Amino acid sequence: MDPLTLLAAAKVSFEALKAGIAVGKELQGMAKDLGSLFESVAAITRVAADPRSSLMAGKSAQQIAMEAYAAKAEAESMMADLKNHFVGEFGLAAWDQVIAATTKIKKDQKAAALQAEKDHEEFMNNVAGVMLVVIAIGVVMLIILFFLYLLLNR
Repeated sequence: MDPLTLLAAAKVSFEALKAGIAVGKELQGMAKDLGSLFESVAAITRVAADPRSSLMAGKSAQQIAMEAYAAKAEAESMMADLKNHFVGEFGLAAWDQVIAATTKIKKDQKAAALQAEKDHEEFMNNVAGVMLVVIAIGVVMLIILFFLYLLLNR
């Protein structure tokens, strides 16, 4: 996705969060918007780190680089502004808890994905082993049947 589209998504979440904080909306009610903003900012950061990875056909290298830089700078500004609003309303400890929880959840998700991949690989190895045994038994049975056939038709 290109940085401008990601930035537009981040802005929508950012404005919803600012409005929610301004009216004293409960933190739980803003979790979706907060998560969406964090995801958008992370995606913008990834695209800015490697602008070639985004699909921007027909754009010059300079345009791609400028869009990536501008989107990252604006995303960082939004995050700083959100932090200020958030800290002003809920306190620094709440912000630190949100960031710590976000980091922990990301680590847990990554670990779960790695475990699922490992489990899938192990399952596929087990299936291959079972198939090998079934084929081996089938070959042995065919050999036995072949020899029985030869013995009976002598």
